[in-house]
Amino acid sequence: MQNLKDKKIHFIGIGGVGVNALAGYAIDCGAVVSGSDAKYSEQCRRISQLGAFVYEGLNPDVVNGCDAVVYTSAIKDDNAELARARELKIPVYERQQFLRRVASGFKNIVGIAGTHGKTTTTAMLAHILASVNKKFVAMIGGNSVDYGNYVNNSCGENDVFLAEACEYKRNFLTLKPTVAVVTNVECDHPDCYSDYKSVKQAFDEYLLCAPVRIFLKSDLGKAWEISKCDVSGERVYKAELESGLCRLYLDGIEAGCISLSDGGDYNYKNASFAIIAATALGIEIREAIAALGTFKGVCRRFELVGKIEGAPVYFDFAHHPTEISCVLERAVGFGKILAVFQPHTYSRTKAYFESFVEVFGANENIGALALMPTYAAREKFDAQFEVDALARAISEKYGKQAFIASDTISILDYVCKNAKDYDIVLFIGAGDIYDIKPMLKYDA
Repeated sequence: MQNLKDKKIHFIGIGGVGVNALAGYAIDCGAVVSGSDAKYSEQCRRISQLGAFVYEGLNPDVVNGCDAVVYTSAIKDDNAELARARELKIPVYERQQFLRRVASGFKNIVGIAGTHGKTTTTAMLAHILASVNKKFVAMIGGNSVDYGNYVNNSCGENDVFLAEACEYKRNFLTLKPTVAVVTNVECDHPDCYSDYKSVKQAFDEYLLCAPVRIFLKSDLGKAWEISKCDVSGERVYKAELESGLCRLYLDGIEAGCISLSDGGDYNYKNASFAIIAATALGIEIREAIAALGTFKGVCRRFELVGKIEGAPVYFDFAHHPTEISCVLERAVGFGKILAVFQPHTYSRTKAYFESFVEVFGANENIGALALMPTYAAREKFDAQFEVDALARAISEKYGKQAFIASDTISILDYVCKNAKDYDIVLFIGAGDIYDIKPMLKYDA
């Protein structure tokens, strides 16, 4: 894209991982960066340390004199800063538009999409690229343990641009990657898509725009096939998982054995996609496999944060029934689970209400379930699909009683009093449930 040096750019929603990463890139390019967010978060603090002027709340005057304003898609049109920018005829870009402008300056654009696993797969591929000293820029979409949400290892070379590509509002169609990856397809945004068919159509459109397409061909749980299609035709990779190891085959010949320190069956699927995407960038498959042996994972993805009364405490970003089921399956090996869940948006609870009831109610390993008030995000309060309705349905169908937390204090107290009776404490959700992490009283 055009030279950003000395340009004044303001980022609305700079605490969000996607906008935050773009702000980091702008700083690296010599731009003068400012930003705002509803809450001054850890992400805000980090970008401030890199040189951005960041504040909490709104201040329309700060956009005066800016060369561009970038905003997250969660921002409404009546946002005071956005309105001021338009009034002054300052160029404004939604996050994915600015992402595209940045990406367009690179030779190879890799977009990692999929309903589940795209952040981890992006982080895994970034780790592979870094391990083999490939020059690249990555916008991960979450905070990897090693790199955070943004990596700039380009050394001035515009060779590889890697980004998580989210299907929300069909945003990923803006990216136009040269290598398009789709890990799986389900409907995770019922506020944007009417049904699975409409989601599938969007993912198909995303894939078809890329010269290299990597996607799930078949999935039998412990064995799966991934297709890699390019100008030379289709090649099919097969993966088989057994006893904590994943063997990857190409054309029936074993290409290597994947071993991860960050386990979970779903992570081996993520890893196989990252490895195959790496081969599209000229990296030898065995080099890619070896690199993932030192991958440390992503924050909020089955993240161990400490112990309470001897019970390990984990946080996970899962917010769709399929994701929650995978996380609970991974936790089974610990024993009895104390699960704390915060639903993410009322529309998702409404669309998958029965699935949420089943995933928590039918799981015999959950010895205790606590529900936090829904993280509404961009939505208005909906009493019909708040957590008390979920608790009633679980009780009526499965006879399992859920504790309904009225606020943060009540959930902290509940966990503190009950952790000793369980083998693992698992906090689940994509909202501000993660803010509880530093408030918990861990064992010394």
